[in-house]
Amino acid sequence: MNAAIDTPEVLKDWFHRSGVHDPLHTCIGPLPNSRASIVRWTSDQPDTMIQTVSPHLNDYRIAIMMEPVDARIWQHGRPVWGGVIAAERFRICPPSAANQWSRLSSCDIVNLFVPVSLVDSLSGLRETSVPLALGAGQFTSDHYVMETVRRMLNANLMAGPLQAQYCDGLMVALLTYLLEHYSQPLEAAQASTLGGARLRRVLAYMEQHLPDAITNQQLADLCLMSSAHFSREFHAALGLPPHRYLMNMRLEKAREMVEAGGHAMADIADTCGFHDASHLSRTFARHYGMPPARFRQQRGV
Repeated sequence: MNAAIDTPEVLKDWFHRSGVHDPLHTCIGPLPNSRASIVRWTSDQPDTMIQTVSPHLNDYRIAIMMEPVDARIWQHGRPVWGGVIAAERFRICPPSAANQWSRLSSCDIVNLFVPVSLVDSLSGLRETSVPLALGAGQFTSDHYVMETVRRMLNANLMAGPLQAQYCDGLMVALLTYLLEHYSQPLEAAQASTLGGARLRRVLAYMEQHLPDAITNQQLADLCLMSSAHFSREFHAALGLPPHRYLMNMRLEKAREMVEAGGHAMADIADTCGFHDASHLSRTFARHYGMPPARFRQQRGV
């Protein structure tokens, strides 16, 4: 996702792009001062299809498991988790982090989206010798984090019409705690020199030119890099080489059009940059485990 998560519509679109089709149970934000958001979603059914979690370039995402969930997670193309994640565990996903996952059980998950600018501002107030970034890549148990999240979820009961202001205060309290206990020097957290405006420019170009034959050199030129250097930095930033990331974007767009219905396969192929309907069907089936027609049928379109 290139845009900041600053409206409920953008927030809901992020979940849709990341394969969440169940209604969001709770959606609070963006909050008036912190501009953070709080989302809770649940599902009674497993989803064994491998889903690509959209990146979030301007926000940290804190994922909190409210109940146990059996999941498989891949990052940078490598498996990082396989099995049951216990209840009341959380992890911090840094800006730009892209991964894939599948879910073999029901779930009850809270996601906090926290602007990088807010974390940087609070980090600056600490007056440390080096700027800090949040970091807790593995699922961790922390009583304070869980209690604060529960208070956010019960904000309506606790504060009524002032629930947004109540959650703003809790969010700042939570972030100051996380900076004290789950932070690292910003320089150590940055795995790639490709970030910020340059990365957003590249992803926007990809999205705007999906039907076109985009070359690696064209993308590298946007960043004033050599093709080889750009490929290394892009992989370090998003966990996939540029051509695979672009293919995932095309597949996500194709899935959206298949789910929406009313589009011929040839039109979807043309819009999303596939050679023809046959190429689309083969690639779609490899990625989602079934051809578009069957996928559409299962979704009841």
